[in-house]
Amino acid sequence: MSSPRVAKGLNANLENFELTDVMQLITQQVKCGVLNVEGSNGSCSWSFNEGSLVDFDCNFPGHVLDLKNILQQSGIINDKSLILLHETENLSSAHALEKALVKNNFCNREELEKTNLRRLIESFIITLQWTKGRYKFIPTSEVKNHAFLAPQDANFIILEALRQIDEMAVMKKRLQPLERIYESTLALTRDESLGVEDNLFQEGLKDQFDLDEFEVYKLLDGRRSLNEILESSITGQFHTCCTILDFLDRNIIAPISVDSRKPFERGRNRNLSGIALLILSCALLISTYLAINPINNSKVTGNPTLFSAIIENLKADQQKLQQQTRKLLQINNTYEDRELKGSLVDDGKL
Repeated sequence: MSSPRVAKGLNANLENFELTDVMQLITQQVKCGVLNVEGSNGSCSWSFNEGSLVDFDCNFPGHVLDLKNILQQSGIINDKSLILLHETENLSSAHALEKALVKNNFCNREELEKTNLRRLIESFIITLQWTKGRYKFIPTSEVKNHAFLAPQDANFIILEALRQIDEMAVMKKRLQPLERIYESTLALTRDESLGVEDNLFQEGLKDQFDLDEFEVYKLLDGRRSLNEILESSITGQFHTCCTILDFLDRNIIAPISVDSRKPFERGRNRNLSGIALLILSCALLISTYLAINPINNSKVTGNPTLFSAIIENLKADQQKLQQQTRKLLQINNTYEDRELKGSLVDDGKL
């Protein structure tokens, strides 16, 4: 016997009835309809056909879950290709865009199905963590299936989302604080005039990444915090956490510190230090040359300069050394004379 609550529809707050319980009730009653959820961080709707998840639509401003944005960030489409598609195809909805992309060979069915399944699970990960919000289930007689998403067991999607939420909590503890900023170790030493992809090709790193890893790698630019990367990654929060931890284990990325935040400035400071040493060396060479050539040096007139001061100091030191040498020679000669006279007295010659 059907539950009267499902037959008439459900409309309540998440504080009173958890979203997982609502979905289990829908699947157990094998109902058709649309479940809408609204919260302060966005909204989402899931379509059910005989208890199975067959379609979804989501709007989370703080996360990249819009299909067009995902395809643009991954490089499958760009603004130019979208303009061309608009001229030749009817792109009035997201489903129409997907059909046009497959029709015009921008991507294939398998790639879209994989992307949509990930988006579906991510929509559950986000909404299942809401503690405040409102949901509403509207029963319908028939719901159309998504053209590029196979019908999914709602219980499986729920369990998979909960598993990822639990494991992600453990990974986020390892990554604390989430405000920390990371940068690739390659970027710390790369030429600023080169792009990310140029360096990857140059160092052979891109061949070591799969597509998902490469998408996360591009976000580790030394400006975004971990929180921002998790929200803006098109691979989803769970897979992004896994990738970042893997990068840390492989020493592909490193946290930004005072010493590594601005490698370009460090290099510039090193260059300035080298220039200063070069100038000082030249000054010493010039002063030595002028000291060796006193005739030319005597022609220098005007106010004292750094070089003239260095020369005067060198001369003064040289004069002191000469005076000390003369005194030592005089003392040595006096001592030798005394020794000689003493030996002659002893021999009876004096």
